[in-house]
Amino acid sequence: MAALLVNQLTARLLAMFGWAALAAQLVISVQHQMKLGHSAAFGVFMYTGYYTILTNLFCTIVATAFSAPREPGSRWAAWREPWVVTAAAVSIVMVGLIFHVLLRAQYQPTGVAAITNVIHHYIVPVVFAIFWWRVVPRGSLVWGDVWRVFAYPAAYLVYILMRGEIGDVYPYFFIDVRNLGYAQVFVNVSAISALFIGAGFAFIAAKR
Repeated sequence: MAALLVNQLTARLLAMFGWAALAAQLVISVQHQMKLGHSAAFGVFMYTGYYTILTNLFCTIVATAFSAPREPGSRWAAWREPWVVTAAAVSIVMVGLIFHVLLRAQYQPTGVAAITNVIHHYIVPVVFAIFWWRVVPRGSLVWGDVWRVFAYPAAYLVYILMRGEIGDVYPYFFIDVRNLGYAQVFVNVSAISALFIGAGFAFIAAKR
C-alpha cells in the first residue's frame, strides 16, 4: 500500500510539473517567434519540432495516466502498459543525456526558460527513470519490445525530416540537412539510433 501511494504521489507531481513546464515553454516559444516577426502559429510549429518537448509530453501523459483512477476499460489503461512506460523512460533518459553532452553549451536560457530547461532536461529524466523502475513489474517486458520502444524516436526522425523539407527548419544541428547534407545526417542518426536501441535493451534487461 505504501509503495502504491508513493507511486501515485510521484505520478501526480510529474504530471503537475510536466504540464506546467510544457505550458510555460509554449508561451515562451510563441513570444520569442513573435518578437522575431513571425506568427504565433509559427511559434507553435517550432515548439512541436523538439524531441525534448514531445518526449516530456509523452512522459507527462504517462504520469497523468498513473494519476487517474484505475477503472475497467479506462482510456488511460494503454498508457500504463509496461512497454509504453519503458518507451517513455528510454526516450526521456536519452533526452537528458544528449542535451548534457551535445546541446548544453549552445543553450543557456534565463528567467522562466531556465526553469523549464531544468525541468525538461534534468528533473523529469531522473524522476521518470526512478518512476519507471518502481511501476514496471519485473518480467513484464520481452526482448522484442525494444522495437516498439524504438518506434517512437524512429517516427520522430521521419516527422522532423519531413518538416524540414516543408518548412526548411531543423531543431537540432546534428540533423540539419541544410548544413550537413543527408549523408552526414544519416551517419549521425545511425549513431544515435544505436544508442537508443542499446538503451532499450538495457532497460528491458533490467526488468527480466
